[in-house]
Amino acid sequence: MRALEKKIYDYLEAHREDIVADLVALARAESPTGDKAVADACARRLASLYKDRLGAATQFVPQTEVGDHLVTEIGSGPRTLLIVGHYDTVHPLGTVPVRREGNILYGPGVVDMKGDDVSVIWALKALRELGVKLDKKVLIVNNSDEETGSFHSRPLLLEKAKEACACIVAEPTVAKSGLIKVSRKGGGQILIKCWGKAAHSGNDPRGGVNANIELAHQILFAESQSDYGPGGSTFSANVIRGGTADNVVCDYAEAVVDWRMCVPEEVERGRAVFAGRGAVLPGARVEFEIKLSHPPLAECEANRKLFALLQQVGADLDMELEAAPMVGGCSDGNDISAAGVPTIDGMGVVGDFMHNPQEQVYLDQLVPRVAMMASFISRV
Repeated sequence: MRALEKKIYDYLEAHREDIVADLVALARAESPTGDKAVADACARRLASLYKDRLGAATQFVPQTEVGDHLVTEIGSGPRTLLIVGHYDTVHPLGTVPVRREGNILYGPGVVDMKGDDVSVIWALKALRELGVKLDKKVLIVNNSDEETGSFHSRPLLLEKAKEACACIVAEPTVAKSGLIKVSRKGGGQILIKCWGKAAHSGNDPRGGVNANIELAHQILFAESQSDYGPGGSTFSANVIRGGTADNVVCDYAEAVVDWRMCVPEEVERGRAVFAGRGAVLPGARVEFEIKLSHPPLAECEANRKLFALLQQVGADLDMELEAAPMVGGCSDGNDISAAGVPTIDGMGVVGDFMHNPQEQVYLDQLVPRVAMMASFISRV
């Protein structure tokens, strides 16, 4: 282990239980995306950690529908390193208790991604306490709506990205394996809206046009466009609604199709697939509302250079770091990388069961990952 990395590691190991305690406190400050009041309380708790651990003042960016976003600056210099994290979680309030069993800490957001938010704080604290001078300003943005697509926070993220030389998206690693997420699929939604004609299903079943049947045709068409090979797109109808009563021919039905794409070129191809698509049943009408949530985080030379630097950091910590194949979930890194900022994603804590009541983080891998974060921040 290289000398500086050994000092960082030893400092963090000495404060391991303090790190865990901060994570427990932040996890207990529950923050489901849709509950602004409790999310704001969590935001204040996170801001207090920046103040208590780093002496940093946090700017609150007020929101009306979701929790307030946080912007925190550490240090100064001619360059700016952007670090992005979110503090919202998917778990309804009071449904996932925080508990520790041996090497595993369970709780809402412990891996996605409050463990990562705490990791960033302690990585910066280790550098400060050890006298490691940063040659840059570190700008940290914690948003409150990542789990629902970052629609409220995206303008803020992209505005702050304009001044960044690089970006760390401190999302967790690939579950269990600890692999780094160097590329992600993009994502969007296609709302299929079908109109038919209502009729009495007993007296005049052929007098109506069943929108449910039209929707079934369109769902099968959408699914048929999926390409599961490298570089392809997939379409999956996961939410379906239609009909008002069992004795009425359905006159309106809709489905939400989850759309994932691997490369930027697939965005326009996906739009084109549905642009000229019409109804199948005589007398029916169909519309497609297409929304791109995140472009793909595709591999590029700038991002590969960041990962190469991270691998060197790993080597200096006696850690062998590997890149994961493209992952299916999106993050704010998709948009920041697409804006032209060199980005590395998914280099946070190691755990499992994201978005699941058994969400957990592995405590024996906490110190190595925080040490990796600290060393990487000092070198970018």
